[in-house]
Amino acid sequence: MSGTTTTRAGAGGMLGFDPTDPEFQKDPYQHYRRLRESSPVFRSPAGFWVLTRHRECDLVMRDQRFGYPSPAAATQEAAGEGALPGGFADQRHMLIFMNPPDHTRMRRVLRDTFGPRVMRSANGYIEERTEQLIDEALGNGPEFDLIAALAHRLPFGVICHLLGVPEPDHPMIEKWAQDYLAGVSPSFTVSQANHQARDEALAALNDYFSALAAERRRTPGEDVLSRLAVAADAGEISEQELLGTCILLFIAGHGTTTNLIGNGALALLRHPDQLARFRAEPELAGSAVEELLRYDSPSHLSIRVAFEDADLGEGNVVSAGEQVIIVRGAANRDPEAFPDPDTLDLGRTDNRHLSFASGLHVCFGAPLARTQGKTALGTLFRRAPGLRLATDRFAYKPSLLSRALEALPVTTGS
Repeated sequence: MSGTTTTRAGAGGMLGFDPTDPEFQKDPYQHYRRLRESSPVFRSPAGFWVLTRHRECDLVMRDQRFGYPSPAAATQEAAGEGALPGGFADQRHMLIFMNPPDHTRMRRVLRDTFGPRVMRSANGYIEERTEQLIDEALGNGPEFDLIAALAHRLPFGVICHLLGVPEPDHPMIEKWAQDYLAGVSPSFTVSQANHQARDEALAALNDYFSALAAERRRTPGEDVLSRLAVAADAGEISEQELLGTCILLFIAGHGTTTNLIGNGALALLRHPDQLARFRAEPELAGSAVEELLRYDSPSHLSIRVAFEDADLGEGNVVSAGEQVIIVRGAANRDPEAFPDPDTLDLGRTDNRHLSFASGLHVCFGAPLARTQGKTALGTLFRRAPGLRLATDRFAYKPSLLSRALEALPVTTGS
């Protein structure tokens, strides 16, 4: 690839839809629908597959014939125009890029690390911090940016609290997280400048958590990093896995939840009937968050490679070594899986959305994200009954991987 992102025509030809089109960024679902209706299992001219139907997306994520490639294969692929995020080899110690048996071992360590005491601490922090942030936002009113005031600050604070990141370091590592996230979409959609910034951010985060882990070994606490250091010292995980896990927890631990809160608030404010239900029927809190996750998913893609030939049905055979882009955002609007999928229904039952993936790689942090979503949105709309949108024009970050608002201006004024 050259030093710039693939052209509009090129991206559209590779994916079956054009992620660089401003209309796509405004509303990707109509583009997903067209591809799902015409070619739900689409083989790109570049040689990888694009899945937009729920049945195939779920099948591939659950099927152990698919997983992540070896570091050598990923490094080779990063130099071409395939589907994999660049810089993969440097990320191979992250849980999300592991296959069994390493993946199984790491999930077991994380289950032990996030024990009852850690989760009680997290839940208490979420409730207290949510009230504080809403106090600040309403105190500065009547208009404020919901992303900056709550949707970002809450999950960012939660993951820093869990990892024991000192508050003075927050701005520095936040910048690294944003640089990293801007460079992890499929390689042909990201510029060389983004690639370089991503790799520099990854190296900086690696150095930062290495130093912080050393400090935690000297003065251990009850935070997750201290517990991971104990696991590393006991030989349960390697030092590289410790650092990869910290980086992954930090980045994934706030980005997806920010999008859940932001996208969820926007969906509710655009659907007054459903917002009225949300306020009047607190028993719907659980199903409401699941529906908000489905309706406008915080992240839209997963990527796998076939370890052996795999028949997806209808004559579609993925050959060993071929890559698959799983468009979970499209699968979540599949009418075969969800009746009336473009309608927001907070009481929807049998909501088998794929927003947190499925199978072995289902998101480890999903319960924590759900808790933050329920607490943030429930508290916000209880505390601000007159909240409404301050504009009808919204910009999204230029990422194919995530569905992330740049800002969400709201007002409590008349």
